[in-house]
Amino acid sequence: MIPRTERADFDGWGLPLCTSSTIALANLDAQIVGLAQHYAQSGRTDVGARLTNGLLARHSIAFTARDLTAADRITAELVGRTPADPTAWITRAHVTTTTHRFAETMQALALATHHGAAAEAVTEERADVLEACGHGPAALRLRLAHGTAHTEPQQMARIACLHLSMGNDEQARDAFGEALRKYTNPSPLPLTAMLYNWGHALQHAGQHDGAIRAYRAVLAYLPTHAQALRALTE
Repeated sequence: MIPRTERADFDGWGLPLCTSSTIALANLDAQIVGLAQHYAQSGRTDVGARLTNGLLARHSIAFTARDLTAADRITAELVGRTPADPTAWITRAHVTTTTHRFAETMQALALATHHGAAAEAVTEERADVLEACGHGPAALRLRLAHGTAHTEPQQMARIACLHLSMGNDEQARDAFGEALRKYTNPSPLPLTAMLYNWGHALQHAGQHDGAIRAYRAVLAYLPTHAQALRALTE
């Protein structure tokens, strides 16, 4: 596969080669269909959680209400059916954070903790809420305390975006560049999420040229990414 120009270099960083968007999106669709069938037959919480994560991943690309509505319905079923399962509450919290229902998220996290959820999972969701509410320093402290924050590319990219929002440009670039260097997943889906969030952070920091380059890098991997397309036309 010959890389496009945007994939070869991005603001001085090399970008990894990944599976084509057609294959990646077809795989995601097939995974969602299979999980939906499995969940309908079994009602298992772990399957419902995986299905929800798939729906949220597709929503982040296509930005359609259908997937978000389905994820909301499934997680409501999960916490109603297995209220003592921390996975149900963590997954519910992830959906309510995505829909900016932060009071519900905090209630779900309290119940997840009560039922024995891993501290790492609870911390991650709490950091998401703090970040969404504009409490960057507090979110950064939580993410830095996260056990995988310094080695997992997506976590490193989130830390980079927080540094950028706080005006720590050099630390932000160092963290994001390291996240790109460590990215080894053949799928472009997590990578485009990293690039889109980086562009969004640049845009909010007033670095519009950099944001445009980030959104174009997203589209080099996923030409149908709805939010990147919209950001470039606003």
